[in-house]
Amino acid sequence: MLKTYVIAAILGLLFALGFAPNDLWFISILSLTFLYFLIGDSNKKELFLIGYSFGLGLWSVGISWLYVSIYFYGNIGFIASTFLTVLFIGIISIYSGLTLFLYSFLRSNSESMTIFSLPIAWVAVEYLRSILFTGFPWLISGTMLADTPLDGWTPIIGAQGNTFLIVFISSVLYKLISSLKQSRSPLPLFILFLVLLISSYTLKNFQWTKLEGLVTASVVQTNLELQEKWSTEGVVETKNKIETAIELGKKGEIIVFPETALIFSEKEIKDWLDYIDGKAKQKNITLLTGIIEREDDYKVRNRILGLGEANSYYDKVKLVPFGEFIPFENLTGKFFDILGLKLTNTLPGEQIKTINAGNLRISASICYEIAFPGLISKTAFDSNLLVTISNDTWFGRSYGPIQHLEIAQNRALEHKKSLVRSTNSGISAFITKDGKIKEKQGYFEEKSLKNEIELYKGQTFYAKYGNLPLFSILSVILMCIIAVNIKISHFTLRR
Repeated sequence: MLKTYVIAAILGLLFALGFAPNDLWFISILSLTFLYFLIGDSNKKELFLIGYSFGLGLWSVGISWLYVSIYFYGNIGFIASTFLTVLFIGIISIYSGLTLFLYSFLRSNSESMTIFSLPIAWVAVEYLRSILFTGFPWLISGTMLADTPLDGWTPIIGAQGNTFLIVFISSVLYKLISSLKQSRSPLPLFILFLVLLISSYTLKNFQWTKLEGLVTASVVQTNLELQEKWSTEGVVETKNKIETAIELGKKGEIIVFPETALIFSEKEIKDWLDYIDGKAKQKNITLLTGIIEREDDYKVRNRILGLGEANSYYDKVKLVPFGEFIPFENLTGKFFDILGLKLTNTLPGEQIKTINAGNLRISASICYEIAFPGLISKTAFDSNLLVTISNDTWFGRSYGPIQHLEIAQNRALEHKKSLVRSTNSGISAFITKDGKIKEKQGYFEEKSLKNEIELYKGQTFYAKYGNLPLFSILSVILMCIIAVNIKISHFTLRR
């Protein structure tokens, strides 16, 4: 069985290539197709281990950026960084094991129903991963379909629905290949495969939202190293960049600076902020910038501050576990004390709200929050522009920043609205309502982007109903699978 587990790990590695920056989504689909052949008639224990091995391959590639964050930017030694990375990969791979374990209960003896078993199990476990223990919705399989021929379904079923689509197509391909080997007619399955592709292409041209206007938008990628940003020189440089951006800004422009661009609280730099607010108001400019709202040395809020036309703020609600807060602190806090780590305790925001500025209704999010579609939907449905700010310096030149960008593309697609993304060191970008990159900056580039951005009003099907229709349909299919399995088992016993 060792050979089987090694092959499963290789298939997991290949599946990871579907995500940015490789974008080989068709390889991911094929890897799942071959996973079906590998599974065969394996029992529950074997299926869990095959799934776990698949997960080891997937996550070793998919979150290789974790080691970069811990070792190069977390000031943790090589041994401890390696240990923590391996530990996390080992833990998160359990979800992949659970996927095939759940599949063992759902697989049906009915040829017509069995193609739904793994897709349902995959979606269920990925959803569980996105909410359990504060949630980790990174590398949701459906996110790899952004800006592909299959992304037409995204405004209807969202990225998590696309997960079902990916695994279902793999199931159909597996059955198609199997039917050829067994000299059965592949025509029904081939037609089904074509219907999925054609329908997605047709849906890509459906106008879910209506153009409301245009706005000139600027993002400023400050490109300051972490230590530099927190220095006196870094603070002065950031202030100068903000002042320059306003001076060069057009009337009615929106200017977006990255997460924690300002490391002083509003109280500490009130006079300067009042000055900037006045300059922005003179030109009807909307300035959004990340700032630290500090209660004391270890209690802060991560904030988007609006100045000029905005005159409002948004505090980050969904915090990064272990980065901004310690989950289950009574238990895990002691472990970090042993490692000698003193983590800042960031306080969550109290309200999820839009930032309004003139004709702009901005759905704002900070860093990790963009990975939570349910959170974004709470404001995006009534907005005409999505804005997300981040500090991806922690990822270095790894896969992290471009995966983060891919996630943002999905939020734009789900709501069919333009998205502006500003980061400290990359990758800042303008994203169209179709999830395409209109313009972007590279890693560690110090420059600004300026472009005309379209504003859209209205709601997609996904914006209105979220995952409810998807889960309702999957529940019906699940009940059908259970009913068929009971009927077949009863018939077998009677014989």
